[in-house]
Amino acid sequence: MSLLGPLDEQLNHQTSQPFRVPGTTDHRFYDRHWFEAISTDGEVMMLAGMGIYKNMGVADGFMVVQQNRQQTNVRVSRHLENDLESRVGPLVVDVIEPYERIRVSLERGDHPIAAELEWRSVYPVYLEAPHYTFSDGRVIQDTNRYDQIGRWSGWLEVAGKRFEATDWWGVRDHSWGVRPDVGGFEPSHGRRREPMLWLWTFATTDELCVHFQLREDTLGNVRHLDGEVSWPEAAGREPVRISRVEHDIEFISGTRDWSRLHYTLHLEDGTVFEMDAEALQSAWAYRGTGYENGYEDSKGVGVVRGELIEHDVVDLTVPGKVTRLGEPYFPGHREQPARVTINGRGGYGHLPVMSSGRIERYGLGKK
Repeated sequence: MSLLGPLDEQLNHQTSQPFRVPGTTDHRFYDRHWFEAISTDGEVMMLAGMGIYKNMGVADGFMVVQQNRQQTNVRVSRHLENDLESRVGPLVVDVIEPYERIRVSLERGDHPIAAELEWRSVYPVYLEAPHYTFSDGRVIQDTNRYDQIGRWSGWLEVAGKRFEATDWWGVRDHSWGVRPDVGGFEPSHGRRREPMLWLWTFATTDELCVHFQLREDTLGNVRHLDGEVSWPEAAGREPVRISRVEHDIEFISGTRDWSRLHYTLHLEDGTVFEMDAEALQSAWAYRGTGYENGYEDSKGVGVVRGELIEHDVVDLTVPGKVTRLGEPYFPGHREQPARVTINGRGGYGHLPVMSSGRIERYGLGKK
């Protein structure tokens, strides 16, 4: 296979190597799209993603759907050849107009999901602060990510039932760099997890958008805060940075999933916003997407598998618990879609609340 590909005809090289060769030889280097959709009535939700792992020679992806607390998963994988081919088996991600229009589709086949959905932007793209973690003499994470709110149109089918998408709520991100748990191999050292609470919020109403990330240690000390409140272009208002977040989170007993939460957002201009959220259906079981040692071989993303399509269904009926075929199923990290109210106006959001270790001040013991 030649190192040269279609992108090498463009005048955008940033190293002395062809585009097929990343600027790092770390096997964990990745580049990935991620999408979420929530129907206007909250009855059905969708996650989709596609990633390439140049140093592993792999492209993989997923589309999963949640309805009635059942999560249906389709995972795909292939060898990485053409660096411009945005297809993995039946899954296609087509950037029609950068930062404005993207088409995500899953062709019909011997799997329970099919879709033809188009995402259109509502708010400008937001570039997060870089994520860099170094521990025990090695880089654990070195990534960048941008996020954007939009709306979905088109159709989605799951288990033979069709849903017409008209103005569904949507959020997406695009991240790249080096992160753990890619390629089926991760050194054991440098993986110490200190007790931590991590909040990630992207939520909108008809008048504004809230986005922030917050990390706190076990004493409540802020280790990272990045985010802002923004308004539609027609409002003629500049975004305002968030300077402080107060939180009150109601966890489901015996789990790390939440049912309700309240955030008080303090902005740099002195404005205060009150935000309430109610969990919508269940937190996603991310292992079903291939993350967290997903796929039937339990090796996770970025692993050489050849041409592969696999699917399954996991049950989310019992809050905070996940089963597959009646057996306990380790779900991986959880991310929660939600209904939100911000200063009295209703909307939707994607509100992961993740923790590690024993954090008694939040009512969370070691699990």
